[in-house]
Amino acid sequence: MYLRSVLVAAAVLTLAGCEVNLNSEGIVSRETKSFTVSGPPEVDVATFDGSIEIHSWDRDEVEIEVEKRAMEQNLVNEITVVAEQQGNKIVFKVSGPSRHESKGIQIGVNFSPSARLRIALPRQSQITAKSSDGSITIEDVTGKVTLNTADGSVRATRVSGELMVRSGDGAIRMDGVEGKLDLETDDGSISGEATPSVLRAHTGDGSIRIEVHADSKMSDNWDVQTSDGSVVLTLPADFNGEVDAESRDGTVRANHPAIKNETRDGEDRDERRRAMKATLGGGGKTLRVRTGDGSIRIES
Repeated sequence: MYLRSVLVAAAVLTLAGCEVNLNSEGIVSRETKSFTVSGPPEVDVATFDGSIEIHSWDRDEVEIEVEKRAMEQNLVNEITVVAEQQGNKIVFKVSGPSRHESKGIQIGVNFSPSARLRIALPRQSQITAKSSDGSITIEDVTGKVTLNTADGSVRATRVSGELMVRSGDGAIRMDGVEGKLDLETDDGSISGEATPSVLRAHTGDGSIRIEVHADSKMSDNWDVQTSDGSVVLTLPADFNGEVDAESRDGTVRANHPAIKNETRDGEDRDERRRAMKATLGGGGKTLRVRTGDGSIRIES
């Protein structure tokens, strides 16, 4: 009786066009391409789906490893790589297979095709990296860096020069970042420690917490903004600038020792303060801070 039930169940699944896949790893294929350069390279990489990892090394060479992954070999084969080099400019694009329609009910592990990129390049480089779905990490790079992911987090470590980050859905984290910083995520927090000359940090939904290192000087106005979340800025004791902070639904507080000429939207110190303008040290460029729903705190 038991055997008959098993056979009947198997027949039903077969008639329903059920696909059974017990391979949790899928099919993995790796390939590596190397490019010799004679100076700081200009590298443009993109993947349709997958994470991107970037680090520097002491070689006049750019090396890119592609890790293709899919449930079936034919889908791995359809993942295409286009690589071009003209002098020190390198363009590397990975495209996914044509739309894959599964037949019937899926049982077991099933995931979409992806292509993960690992990139090694000279420390002094210009890099543009884009993923339609995946995280991006970069470390030990000096130059103009542009990172864009439609869905994923971004982490930059010991990056200096110009850094522009865009994420459709993911957190942005900085560690030891210097220079001109332009950071934006539609949904996620922005955090870390940095030495900015210019700072723009915007998030549609998330907190912002940035520690500004000593010797940081504003070469232009700074703009820090979240639609929904708290903001905490830790500034050096000798920082110079003009603070313009406002929360539509929250408090604004500052305990920085260099603050003077402070004005608030209320005289009662127990009142819920929503805005503040003040001079930090000798004044200078404007530090604009805004949140739609959350508190703002400026400290040293």
